[in-house]
Amino acid sequence: MNIIKIAVIAAFLGVSSTSWAGYGSNIGMGYISKTENTKVYLRSTGDEVDETVKKGFPFIAFESSAVISGVMAAESVSDGRLHVRYWKNGKDAVGGENTAWIDPTDVEKFSFDCCGDIRCSGIKAVIFKTRTYSDCFNRALSEVVSKNQKAGDNSNAEIEKLKLQLEIEKLKLEREKLKQSETK
Repeated sequence: MNIIKIAVIAAFLGVSSTSWAGYGSNIGMGYISKTENTKVYLRSTGDEVDETVKKGFPFIAFESSAVISGVMAAESVSDGRLHVRYWKNGKDAVGGENTAWIDPTDVEKFSFDCCGDIRCSGIKAVIFKTRTYSDCFNRALSEVVSKNQKAGDNSNAEIEKLKLQLEIEKLKLEREKLKQSETK
């Protein structure tokens, strides 16, 4: 009987070593909405929308098997939708916490370091204070937002550059027309 207990404990330690080894090095999954009016669904199936959120709204992956894997913010997909957890106001528990479903095409995935949170929930629960996203989740979210803003700035700069090139081409054509009309 003791050999069976030891085997069960060893098997458990082997299975969960990936989530406990390297304490603080776990990686969680987060999402940020890519478009205005991103639909947040009540269930993994159906069209019933709980609410819509703006571009840049943050979500954390919600995995209900956290007890088994030791990692809570691990991607969970059912019926083609992502199971997520989020704050109604996008920042803390003041507006309420919710779990829901989103379409993977409506969000951009990003990972975050769990920073010592063994459960890797992406949520900080300070005693007697409002629960909020963890500092590590917020840091990763800020990096994604910054990257997206730079990409947007670069695309805006490209658009402006193309507009200027178009204006230059128009001026060249007008100059050619003037030369042709002068020679007639």
